[in-house]
Amino acid sequence: MNFADTIAQLQWQLEEIAIRLKKNQQEQAATKECIEKLEAQIQQESHRQSELDREAVELEQQTQKLRANLNKLQRISALCEQFQELATECQDNQELLQILYSSVPIQTTSQVIENADTTVEYLEENNVNFIYQPENQFNGSTTDNNDRDSALTIAKIKAALPNAEQIYRHIVARYLEQYQAFQNLMVDELDVIWCSVAFIAFGRASYRQLSFKHHPDLDGSDLAMQLINTAWEISQDYLGKINNAS
Repeated sequence: MNFADTIAQLQWQLEEIAIRLKKNQQEQAATKECIEKLEAQIQQESHRQSELDREAVELEQQTQKLRANLNKLQRISALCEQFQELATECQDNQELLQILYSSVPIQTTSQVIENADTTVEYLEENNVNFIYQPENQFNGSTTDNNDRDSALTIAKIKAALPNAEQIYRHIVARYLEQYQAFQNLMVDELDVIWCSVAFIAFGRASYRQLSFKHHPDLDGSDLAMQLINTAWEISQDYLGKINNAS
């Protein structure tokens, strides 16, 4: 047996194994690096997916809000068109309207009504009416908002409507949802229901006055305009129901 040949062959095999082991280690290092890069990319994509999910939720919320605002604006636009048509139709009948307004009976009561349910029942059973002042009887200015004499106040509303407090309770009972939505917000010291009663008393002139004063483009706010528009819708709906009932 030739030991030299055997030793040489074993050494060659060991060298081959060392070469293959080194190559294996290099491939393992490259594979590990690739895996780490893929894991980092997956983490980034997962984070981006979470951001996209949050953005989708926010966009959906904005969509719902914009649709609600669009619906309100469309309703307001329709009401404005109807008002303009009615104003045009009544332009030649001012004398008849004055006679009509002056013929509305004034009914007052000193009875104290403790809650909204009793108010609704009492007003409906006794057919309590209100005084409706046309626009040309309102002295408030829509251009001089700093004039304290032109500001709407509860005292002025009560002076125009002797049964204003009864109407106030009546509206609270009928429009409780709107009242609760705006109960922490006031405009010129008037809540949404007192604004509605003011519009019932003084008509569209008072609505224009408050809208001009509290418009977001004129140092007002979106919330204030929402309250004013809601109060106007309440007043018109209330007037319509009262007129239909009579």
